[in-house]
Amino acid sequence: MFVLKTYKMPLLIALTAVLLYLIFQVSSWGWACLGVLVLALIGTRKDMKDLSWEKFLPAGLVALTVFYLIYQNGGPMWDRVVQWQFHSIKRAFDWNAAFNSIPFNDGFFMRFWQPEWLTKYFSWVYMYGFTLSYWICVIRAFFTKDVKKIALYALAGYLLQVPLILPFYNTILLQEVWFVQGTPDLLHRMMSPEQAYTTAWNCFPSMHTSIASAAILLALREKSRWYKSVIVTYCASIIVATLYLKIHWVIDVFAGMAFAFLCVKLADWIVNAKWFARFTEKFENLAWEKLPEVSVGEAQAQMAAAKSTNNN
Repeated sequence: MFVLKTYKMPLLIALTAVLLYLIFQVSSWGWACLGVLVLALIGTRKDMKDLSWEKFLPAGLVALTVFYLIYQNGGPMWDRVVQWQFHSIKRAFDWNAAFNSIPFNDGFFMRFWQPEWLTKYFSWVYMYGFTLSYWICVIRAFFTKDVKKIALYALAGYLLQVPLILPFYNTILLQEVWFVQGTPDLLHRMMSPEQAYTTAWNCFPSMHTSIASAAILLALREKSRWYKSVIVTYCASIIVATLYLKIHWVIDVFAGMAFAFLCVKLADWIVNAKWFARFTEKFENLAWEKLPEVSVGEAQAQMAAAKSTNNN
């Protein structure tokens, strides 16, 4: 006889698989991105919370779904912000000339050796690093079965950074190194002059750096040495790529690191607050432990009785 509870876990697992697939589709991640994620998941058991998957999955799946929906709409929202900046904002500060005049600030020392394979590697790292460095950590936190950890990575790595960084971007005009210096775009993005102008701004602080740095700071707290090595290697490559590809100025990068540190501290304060602990406790109790075991026959009988009552 079919029992509803029997299919709870297979259903949750299937929904999780579908959600992970949808996350991959937003930024069109390929096999290389999947490979980095798989490497990061090795050794997850060392940081896994002592909680059954049956109890964790309902709450964990809801949390992951919420962050996915935010992520799915984040790109279009950012495009609207850029258009709004272009048409409506006159920034108070123009730092292009000042930053270009500071010795070593263009990071030329990172470009003494530029073989084609290295340029391709850093281009791949930069193009996917903005989202991949964030999602690697969130997905891995999901597999540790820790809702609090998921929230910490999500807050420090993205949800706090976007609103807090906008005041800088709305008041400071600072564009990418290649654009200011009039050299070719090493990413070979096919852009019109107007697209190049808007794509090349919003540099201070470097958000690629801040997201990658937040991931490093939080990963260093984990027990798995392998995971620490993967995140530090990958995220450090993102930071180096911003200089190698003439995207960010050296000061942008250091500002991004400082900004990440502040976001991590703010996220720590939020997730360690008493109200958040109470919320997490209630949230993790979304498990279907009290779901009644209703057979198909019983369900049909109940529906027939309800229909008979309505007819009467």
